[in-house]
Amino acid sequence: MKKYYVDSNFFLRFILKDNLNQWKVANDYFKEAKLEKVKLVFLTETIIEIEYVLRKVYKLSRRIILKYLLTLLSINNFEITDQELLKDTLLYYVEKNIDFVDIIIFLKARSQ
Repeated sequence: MKKYYVDSNFFLRFILKDNLNQWKVANDYFKEAKLEKVKLVFLTETIIEIEYVLRKVYKLSRRIILKYLLTLLSINNFEITDQELLKDTLLYYVEKNIDFVDIIIFLKARSQ
C-alpha cells in the first residue's frame, strides 16, 4: 500500500473548503484511504501546524479546533505519529491556556 505524508494544507483545505480544487484532491485521497488503497500519514509536526494555523490565521476557538483535531485523530485509516500523546495533549488544550506545542513538550518531559 502506498503511503503519503501529508502536510497541514492538505487537511486545512479539506475542512475549510476554501479552495475547491484543493478540497477535491484532498477528498479523493481521503476516499482512497477509507478504501485502504493508500495510507495517509500525519506527523506530529503537521498536527502542530494545523492547530497553529486554525488558531492564529483563522482565529478559531480552542473548542472548534479541538473538534477538528479529535476527528482527525479518530480516523482509523490514517497513520498518526504520537497519536496517544496528541490525544493526551488535547485533554489539557481545552482546559488550560497553554500553547499546544508547550503541552506536547510538557507531556514528553513528564514521561521521561
